[in-house]
Amino acid sequence: MSGDSTRQAPSRQRGVIKSPQDFAAGIFLIVIAGIAFIGGWKLSMGTMSGVGPGMLPKVVAAMVAGFGVLLILQSLKVVGQQLDAWSIRGLIFILSSLLVFAATVRTLGLAFSGPLAVIISAFAEKHVRIKEIIIYALVLTGACIVLFKYMLKLPIPILPDNFPLPF
Repeated sequence: MSGDSTRQAPSRQRGVIKSPQDFAAGIFLIVIAGIAFIGGWKLSMGTMSGVGPGMLPKVVAAMVAGFGVLLILQSLKVVGQQLDAWSIRGLIFILSSLLVFAATVRTLGLAFSGPLAVIISAFAEKHVRIKEIIIYALVLTGACIVLFKYMLKLPIPILPDNFPLPF
């Protein structure tokens, strides 16, 4: 024996919930699905031949809730990870990046606000490799510009209105 005779097998150590992280994730998905379903409550579902504006949000919300239920059921049977402590650092930087993007996308354009948001959100992690993040931010922004502006033809500004172009 290793000296600690009070230690038990992981499956017996925990109560009914064997994977608290999966259980919390399942509850979170069900709450998000509930919010989405309530948000689309007044929208008409339509019929299968004439899809209404509420069909997609309600079906997606039901699917997300279904995955939440599956996670909860799995958490009762399969031993998994404990719920980790939340990092306030991650919450601050991710929320900040969203707010910066929302505040700057119309004035600075996607070419500047996209990389700025990615770089800010990267600092949610303690160990940041700034060169890699900048490369990732530029590649991701380029892909977003191609997708949203040229493929989907959304009215997203790419550059500020008075930005001097060299050509």
